[in-house]
Amino acid sequence: MGAVSGTQLVLELRAELSERQARLGESLTPLVMELRTAATPEDARAAVLRFHSAYSGRGHAHHHLTVADTDGAGRIVMGEPHEPGSNRVPVLAVAVPLVVPALGPEPVVLQLSEDGTDFSAARARRWWGWALHVGLTAVLILTLLFIVIRREVTGPIERLLGGVRRMEQGYWEDMPDPGGAREIRWLGWRFRALGQELSRTVEHLVAAQRRAHSADGEPQGGSQATTMGPPPMTPASLIHQDAEEAIRRLWACLERLRRADPGDSATRSLAQSAWEHGATEAERIGHHELRMNLEDAALHVLDPDGFRDISKRIEAERPRLEALARAWGTQLRRALAARGVPIIELCQRVKHPAGIWKKMRHKSLAFEQIHDLVALRIVLPTEADCYQALGVVHDLHLPVVGRFKDYIVRPKPNGYRGLHTSVRGAGGLVFEVQIRSLAMHRYAEQGPAAHVEYKDTTWVPVGAGRVAPWKRFLRAVWPRPDSWQARQRQRLTD
Repeated sequence: MGAVSGTQLVLELRAELSERQARLGESLTPLVMELRTAATPEDARAAVLRFHSAYSGRGHAHHHLTVADTDGAGRIVMGEPHEPGSNRVPVLAVAVPLVVPALGPEPVVLQLSEDGTDFSAARARRWWGWALHVGLTAVLILTLLFIVIRREVTGPIERLLGGVRRMEQGYWEDMPDPGGAREIRWLGWRFRALGQELSRTVEHLVAAQRRAHSADGEPQGGSQATTMGPPPMTPASLIHQDAEEAIRRLWACLERLRRADPGDSATRSLAQSAWEHGATEAERIGHHELRMNLEDAALHVLDPDGFRDISKRIEAERPRLEALARAWGTQLRRALAARGVPIIELCQRVKHPAGIWKKMRHKSLAFEQIHDLVALRIVLPTEADCYQALGVVHDLHLPVVGRFKDYIVRPKPNGYRGLHTSVRGAGGLVFEVQIRSLAMHRYAEQGPAAHVEYKDTTWVPVGAGRVAPWKRFLRAVWPRPDSWQARQRQRLTD
């Protein structure tokens, strides 16, 4: 800002100097006319004296007027030369070339210079005013910046650091609002939420441990059975068989079209339907392996680059992860049996590529931040057994702080209940353990709290396979022939 205003002032002063010199030259016009019409040198000298007297009478007492030749020597033809020792140095001057017949045929130069002290003083005052303005503006801006930074940045950061220090001393929920900029207020809110979450996690862990200890003395009765017979055949199970057959046909059709032409619009449409509806139905009837296969096939069409990247990473680790899952499952089964905790079902799984893709997109996580690549699920007879099993899990492995959820005491809004905890294995790998009673498991898998109903199923992948809006517009304006659409429908039904 100072440079801009300084440049503007320089241009203004130059314009004023040019205007002043132009007016000074215009004042010589009457004298030039008299010199050109003078008959003798005495008439020319008299004209110069009259101009000198008139110019002095108009208030220009300190001026110098000469007529010099142009032969290069600068000889004064008329007038007195300027004294170098004068205390008033002329700074404004103008020179007009002309021919004076009374002085001869050679051209001469009429020179007028006047004292520019007042003009120089005015210029100096303008520069001092500019410097004062820039200085005061800079001081004001720096003061405002200091106030704003102190109010919005440094002060809130100091309060935020003070709250963090109190959290380090154990006062997790004592995080005040630091104020200031939005980002700092967001950090304060996140720290406060983290402290509250840690506090609730500890409370839930302590309460769960107490329930586990109180459950140790309760009689187990007939709940010691570790296996259950197959459920009786009912009309509902027959409906499930029909649904399973339809989903398997959908999967087979998608696999066939995907291998033939994965970029075809009919293939993408079928993959979208499989992702949004087919996988949901497979989860609802309890066929988790079929759901995972269907989701992988659909994602392979809808986002091939993302699917290949995740598949490459997970398949390279799958043998090791499956071996770890079996080892952890065996270890946990033995520990539960040693503590007398009855087991109805204990299963383990390695997360499939589509499941990893969904979690990475839904929670904005990197592949390395997925904590449930390996997951174990334990189904037990009673709620008391769930807390006993939780104690066994935490005795075997170190729990990850903030990753324990007690949905038994505080069920989800849809009624889902269970214990979720993330623990760190001997190799440093984090895996998830879900613990449910038999009633909780049935409610979660087949009731209103079914997996596909309490997770975000409306969120569909957006990748290379999605049809761009402009393409959808073109297809709506210029639809393809009916014969082509009929062929596509025939391919889907074959």
